[in-house]
Amino acid sequence: MAVKLALVIAALAVVVMGALGVILLNQHTQTLRAQAERFGETMAHQLAGASAELVLAEDRLALGALVNNLAASEGVRGAAIFTLDGIPLAEAGVHRVNPASTTPWGQGVRWRLPGSDEPVASWQVPIRFQELEVGHARVAHSLAPLEATTRRAVWLLVSATLVMALLASIAAGVIGKRLSRPIDHLMDASRAIGAGNYGFRFTERRNDEIGHLMESFNEMARGLLEKSQVEAALSRYVSPGVARQILANLEQVQLGGRQVEGTVLFADIAGFTALSERLSPTEVADLLNEYFGYITRIASDCHGSIDKFIGDCAMVVFGATEPDPEHRLHGLTCALMLQRLVIRLNARRETPVSFRIGVNSGTMLAGNLGANERMQYTVVGDAVNLASRLMALAEPGEIVVPQDMADDPRVAPCILSARSDDIRVRGREAPVRTCRIRAAGGDPDLDARLDALLDEMGA
Repeated sequence: MAVKLALVIAALAVVVMGALGVILLNQHTQTLRAQAERFGETMAHQLAGASAELVLAEDRLALGALVNNLAASEGVRGAAIFTLDGIPLAEAGVHRVNPASTTPWGQGVRWRLPGSDEPVASWQVPIRFQELEVGHARVAHSLAPLEATTRRAVWLLVSATLVMALLASIAAGVIGKRLSRPIDHLMDASRAIGAGNYGFRFTERRNDEIGHLMESFNEMARGLLEKSQVEAALSRYVSPGVARQILANLEQVQLGGRQVEGTVLFADIAGFTALSERLSPTEVADLLNEYFGYITRIASDCHGSIDKFIGDCAMVVFGATEPDPEHRLHGLTCALMLQRLVIRLNARRETPVSFRIGVNSGTMLAGNLGANERMQYTVVGDAVNLASRLMALAEPGEIVVPQDMADDPRVAPCILSARSDDIRVRGREAPVRTCRIRAAGGDPDLDARLDALLDEMGA
C-alpha cells in the first residue's frame, strides 16, 4: 500500500509539474520570441530610416558603411539595402538562405546559417522618403540566444520535475508507511484471530477512523473469545456437535427433533452399588470421573458423542448430531476399545471394574426435549430403549448387540460374535435375537489407537 501510494503521488507530481512546466515554458518561449521579433523589426526600421536619403542619392559608399557597421553589431548576422527592383545597393554578412538569390523576402523569415546551422531570422521593411517608397532594408539577426534560453528552461523544468517526483516519492513512502502501519497491524490481528488467538488486543489509541476500527476489532475479538469460552464450557455439558448447532442458531433453539438413523451405546459399571459401599464418596467420584474421561475420549475417537451420564452409566450416540454412514461400526469399535481399556486398567488397580455394554442401531428421534425453560439435546425411541435393555442383559465384561446389527455387511467382517439368547421386549411381538461380541475381527490397529489415546491422556 505504501509503494502504491508513493507511485501515485510521484506520478501526480510528475503530471502536475509537467503540465505547469509546459505552460510556463510556452509562455517564456513566446515572450522571448516576441522580443526577438521586435529586435529584428526595430533594427530593420532603423536601417531603413537611416538609408532613405542615401538611397535617393545612390551613395553606395555611405550605404556600404552603414550596413557594415550594422552587421558588426552583436547578434546581427547580416544587413542589406535593395532598390525597389531588388537590386542590392549595399550588403554585408549573410542575410538570406541562398546568397545567390536576389529575391526580396517577406518579414520574419526564419532559417539556419549554412555550415554552422545557427538559427537566424530575417526582417525586411520598405524604405520610404516623404511617403515615397524608394527601396527595401533587410536585417538578419541570430536566434541562438532564444534557443539556448529555451534549452536551459527545458532542462531546468525536467530537473525540477524529477527532483519533485523524487521528493514526492520519498515523502509519500514515509507517509504511506505511517498510514499502512496500523493496517499491517490489523492484518496481523486478523491472522491471529484466524489462528484462534482471541486474546489479541490493540493497545494503541488513535482519534481517527483507524482508531475506531481498532476499537471495533477489539470488541469483535472479545466477542469471539467469549463465544469460544461459552462453546468450550457448553461442550463440557453437551457434545461438540450439539454445541456448534446451538451457538450457530441461538435464535432458533426450540423444542423438537428429527428422525435420524444412528447407533446408541449404553455402558455401566457392573456391581457399582456394592463397589460404592466399599469406597468413600470421594473415591467413588474419582473412579467415575476417571472412567468417564476415558469413555469421552474413546467416543470422540470413534466419531461418537456423549449424550449423558446417568449415575454410573454412560450413553454414547453415533450418527445423531452429524451424518455418519459407518455409525454401526463406530459404535461397536467404541465398545471393544472400552472393554480393552478396562482390562488394562484392572491390571494396575486394586479394585477391578467391569463394564456391561449394550449397543443397538436404528431409527430414533434426535433433538431438543424437555420444556422451554429447561431442555436437553438427546435421542429417544425404540432403538434407544432396546440398547438399554441389551446392556441390562449383558454380563460383566460383555458386549450385547442385536443379531441383525452383527450381521450387517459393513460390520460382520470386523467383529467376532457368538449367538446369544432371544429376548422379549415390551411392545414387540417377536423376540429379539441377540449375540455377544467377543473381539474385533478386522481392525488390527485397535490396540494402537488405544495406546495413542492413553499416551495423549498421560495414562
